[in-house]
Amino acid sequence: MEASSERTQELIQHLQESLAVEIKAWINPDHPDGKAKIIKTALAMRNNNGGYIVIGFDDKTLEPILDNAPNKPNNVRQMFNIDKIQGAISKYSSELFEINIDFPQRDGQEFPVIVIPTGVKTPVVVKSSLPSDDPKKPFLCEDTVYVRSLYANNTPSTTQAKSKDWSRLMEICFDNREADIGRFIRRQLNGISSDQVNILATAITGSIKPEMSNKDLLREYLQESEQHYEQSLKKQNVHNLPEHGVSEVGLILQGTVPPHGPNDEFLNLLNSSNPNYTGWPVWLDSRRSIHEKYKPYPTDGGWEALFIDLQSDRFDNIEFMRLSPQGKFFLSRAYKDDKGKSDKRPQALTELDVGFPIKLTAEIIAVGIHFAKALGCLPEETSLAFAFKWTKLKDRKLSYWAHIESDLWMRLGSLQDRKAYEDECVTFVNVPLDTPISNVSNYVQEAVQPLFEIFNGFTLGKDIIEDMTRSLIERK
Repeated sequence: MEASSERTQELIQHLQESLAVEIKAWINPDHPDGKAKIIKTALAMRNNNGGYIVIGFDDKTLEPILDNAPNKPNNVRQMFNIDKIQGAISKYSSELFEINIDFPQRDGQEFPVIVIPTGVKTPVVVKSSLPSDDPKKPFLCEDTVYVRSLYANNTPSTTQAKSKDWSRLMEICFDNREADIGRFIRRQLNGISSDQVNILATAITGSIKPEMSNKDLLREYLQESEQHYEQSLKKQNVHNLPEHGVSEVGLILQGTVPPHGPNDEFLNLLNSSNPNYTGWPVWLDSRRSIHEKYKPYPTDGGWEALFIDLQSDRFDNIEFMRLSPQGKFFLSRAYKDDKGKSDKRPQALTELDVGFPIKLTAEIIAVGIHFAKALGCLPEETSLAFAFKWTKLKDRKLSYWAHIESDLWMRLGSLQDRKAYEDECVTFVNVPLDTPISNVSNYVQEAVQPLFEIFNGFTLGKDIIEDMTRSLIERK
């Protein structure tokens, strides 16, 4: 498994702790207590279905620990050599899994980020004890299960599994097993017509394809949110933004949403449940930003936040979001094709990389599922109604400029004739809450295929969408 250096670089630039991200001060993995901390967190992250261990930061201020810090090594890469860390984890883990270690930089210093993969199918257990000087208090106890869990105020921590944690842990394991079964079935069904698949699905489930009855409600919510965005720009006196298109999403939870207030605990709950699939995750919690203007503010019984940053050395951001305890969420994000300082980036409004809509849509659907479950919605009684909107498409050409090093160019061939003849695309998708995270690719395809068809009828293969979705979910 290879960690994306861009992903972990973004992660430490916009650091926040969640169930998928644990922040630790400098640790000496050569000392038993330091080794135990890494092993505990790695096993907990594996049982959480993957995540990141970020070392060398203050978990209160989220700032890097730079000079004269206890346990700070002179040579970070030598101290956190992957063979050493992998060997320690494998020695005490009941299941072997391959980690990766990346070394992104901040303030001229390298920091180790241990990347734990997804895919746990059986709870990972400590298989042998690691003794300490006190025989009654070993650093690691045999047969202990560690998980990522929430304190009373919805802040994340690594802890021994308690009765309340087992339901979620088993759900993660079963979801991953179901994903393997789903991939097997899809391989067997390859070449069968869509009509035959629908007949088979109906025979198995006895269900009828649901009608999208919430389109008007979602259109109204998108329009309302766009007005809030314009008002936020005026309040912050933002003018003359560079030309760009945006990806928008409106999400409304259908079913009973348990009561929550528009308070810090609500934001803690969402932040802790956000799996941070990317270094700049959707619905980012910006409460600890050093810039007051980026912090979320309460309005209309929920929260909003506006990010306009065109001065960053690496990443430009034009983004607006809304979060409501009633189960409504909105996000507007400028296309990566139109912003940033990369030399290979095309001129604004000229191209759309096929990979960006797929990955962003997959992340939004997956995070939406995590949010709904964190809010306490019942999976068997809840669905997620999404509206996806893409703007300023006319005259753009499809490309894979940001994925040129992948195999997309071989799988897609030339896209020179794939030009958009419409300026806007809106799609609607309804996702049952009991959908395993590993099986969201079908809904991703449902959302993005009408977008690609605007480009002179282009159709993207299911296998490509599934591979890119899985790559995002598995943080590859």
